[in-house]
Amino acid sequence: MMGFFSNLFAKQNCAVCGKECGTLHRSKLRDGQFICDDCGDRCSKYIRLSELTLDQVREHMAYMEKMERVFHEVFEKTELRVNAYPSTPSQMGLVFCDELGLMYIRDRTGGRGKMPELIRYDQIASYEEYLDETPAKEPGKEPTLNGGGLKIRLVQPRGITEAQTRRGLQPHPYIKQELVICFSKRDRREIGYAHIARQHLDHIFGVHDNETSLFGSGMSKAEKRNLKGAAGMINAMGAVASAAMKGGTLTEEQKAQFVENINAANDAQTGGMALYTRRADAAFAQVQ
Repeated sequence: MMGFFSNLFAKQNCAVCGKECGTLHRSKLRDGQFICDDCGDRCSKYIRLSELTLDQVREHMAYMEKMERVFHEVFEKTELRVNAYPSTPSQMGLVFCDELGLMYIRDRTGGRGKMPELIRYDQIASYEEYLDETPAKEPGKEPTLNGGGLKIRLVQPRGITEAQTRRGLQPHPYIKQELVICFSKRDRREIGYAHIARQHLDHIFGVHDNETSLFGSGMSKAEKRNLKGAAGMINAMGAVASAAMKGGTLTEEQKAQFVENINAANDAQTGGMALYTRRADAAFAQVQ
């Protein structure tokens, strides 16, 4: 028994930085090695370190370091419009930048993990509002508020479906668990922003794109996108065929038009998600 406790509380060296770390200031990895809290803070707070080996932790740290650069060099400095819900969160909140195809999780709850967390729009599998309350014990009394906000599930590498692939979605490489974005545990006004954030996600994912105006008979957003996509594919194929028949290559202007036509076709095929993928790819490319 004494040997068990001596091993449990024995100091270990961090497998990443080599620093000595005690029981309360380290995390055990899947392969039995340990990393200190400082190295743990360089990882996402939304992963379980116990599920990763040392090599996987090193890869994850490199991923988060690039994420940090994208956040500070691109997301934070952008002059593009961002939408924050709530604007000054007391618990957690979400900041959307549609022009970058990225969502930032504001998390003021503390705990392990100090790196900025950016989620690509094309990594989101589903989302829903939630409200956690304890019913009142007496009639006429208000229920006790435990928290409320959004629950977001990301696309999983092993669980990605054919429908998700067709929609242009891609797996998040590390986060497996459901993200519970608790806007507040005591202020119902802050929790109300979860509904606005959900509506913003509805816009991103084209939930209402098939609807037409109540006061007109014009095409819906989805119909316009599909029509543009079909025309784009026809034009792209025509440009390639024309160039082949002439035995030459496309001019720079024709190449630019070809890319625009292909993008329109991809936007139609993915319900608009391909646009956000291109924007996120461009954001990450700025720090390569």
